[in-house]
Amino acid sequence: MEDKKSMYSLRKTIGILGLALPILLLVSHQQLLSSMSHYYYTAGGVFFILILSAFGLILINYGGYPKQEGERFSDRFITTVAGICILITVLVPTKSENPLGTLFFTDTPYLFGHQSNSLLGTIHLLSAAFFFFLLGYMSFYKFVLNHNASASRNRLFKRSGIIVWAAVGTLIIIFAIEKLLNINMDEVFPAYTFWLEWVAVYAFAVAWLVKGKIHLDVEKMMKTFSQEKSLEKH
Repeated sequence: MEDKKSMYSLRKTIGILGLALPILLLVSHQQLLSSMSHYYYTAGGVFFILILSAFGLILINYGGYPKQEGERFSDRFITTVAGICILITVLVPTKSENPLGTLFFTDTPYLFGHQSNSLLGTIHLLSAAFFFFLLGYMSFYKFVLNHNASASRNRLFKRSGIIVWAAVGTLIIIFAIEKLLNINMDEVFPAYTFWLEWVAVYAFAVAWLVKGKIHLDVEKMMKTFSQEKSLEKH
């Protein structure tokens, strides 16, 4: 029972951190940047590094359920690889040169920052994309294996996975168009990467919160609040 409680807590922590991440980045820097990764070079870098590192450590330590017959990968394997990917995303940040022209605040690179290393930039993008892909996989395939769960709950998990994949797929298509046509889509749709990342992060955050049975905590809190109000009346 204690292991289950711990697993639920880890799931809820991932969900809560996911919901908080884009908001904290915007509030801390108070300026819209090209992507969440670019907040690494701003005051929001503290939140970016801490939350993504927390994602990595939690996912690596997340046990999940044992591999069932017919499954190719265990929960633990998938989350461990996802955790390593997001830690690489932190340790190998995006380049600091202004990808948004006048919209982007160019700061001095610090910690592991760099200005124009294309190899490091590619590693950063691939690790981030694989992280999202694996969390989409967890939602779409792994979270629905509980046959006692309601159909509506499993539909939510499936849709969350699809949304994560759709957001990442859209980014890949846009990046390819930019390369092929030598254009900057940020001039047409400022910070499109940031907004699509927000969609992907919120999709997996909601899935992990629901999988962590956050509704039980809400019900318990409401019940406690109701009881306190009842006592006040007496």
